[in-house]
Amino acid sequence: MDVKIACRVAWIISLWLMTGSAGGQQLASSMMPAAWSESEGGVGAAPAASATLYVSPASSPEPNSVHYSLWPRPYVDGGLSLMQGGYFPAAGNMGAGVNIEALRFIALAGASADDAHKLDSGTGHDAYIEARGFLRLGQGWYAGGGAQWNKLTTDAYSKQAWRLAFGAGKDLFRDTFSLRAQALYVLPGTDRLNASQGPEISLWWPSPATNHHLFYYQTIAIYGAHQTSVPGDPGTNVRYVNAFASFAVMYRF
Repeated sequence: MDVKIACRVAWIISLWLMTGSAGGQQLASSMMPAAWSESEGGVGAAPAASATLYVSPASSPEPNSVHYSLWPRPYVDGGLSLMQGGYFPAAGNMGAGVNIEALRFIALAGASADDAHKLDSGTGHDAYIEARGFLRLGQGWYAGGGAQWNKLTTDAYSKQAWRLAFGAGKDLFRDTFSLRAQALYVLPGTDRLNASQGPEISLWWPSPATNHHLFYYQTIAIYGAHQTSVPGDPGTNVRYVNAFASFAVMYRF
């Protein structure tokens, strides 16, 4: 019987090491029989109470719960852009940046590019840089803004401008899902050629305030602008409205 008891104790200790101290303690208590008995036939009979194997599951945070941290988290993204404004109707886009989801604020900085071609030259691409910060207001709401730069380059010409943007958003959390909705207004900034400006509506699913790694992200923008200014004609008499949409998958490390 001593050999059997020693083997059983060694087995319990090994399971305790594999499952962790908390689970191992519960496992050990459940595996030890209430009493040992010896049958009339001799030594080494079965225990009077049978053992039940039970390992408590390790606790883990809810996937859609809020996860605040001051640690910057890098990300990469890529997807499809649908465009007006003298562009070919579709282009691919990709980018990278860092994101901070802290208790009191949100910070974002990133760079991206697309291969959008202009109809007048059949060539072109866009480059973007943005930095934005928001203060959390409570109940999932936040507000703030930032600065952004973009440059269009074709074989025939190029345009670039710095702009300011401001707005607000809200994080929504439920047991089975979460999302973030955001609305910004982008000002014309240094864009003297077209004075392009307008609202941007963005959606993230799930919310970046959670600890997920993979996100779906989309932005729909409606910009008003005037005809490109040239010497002798500011172009302000001809105005138009263009819509842009971007659909991307983001992976955050």
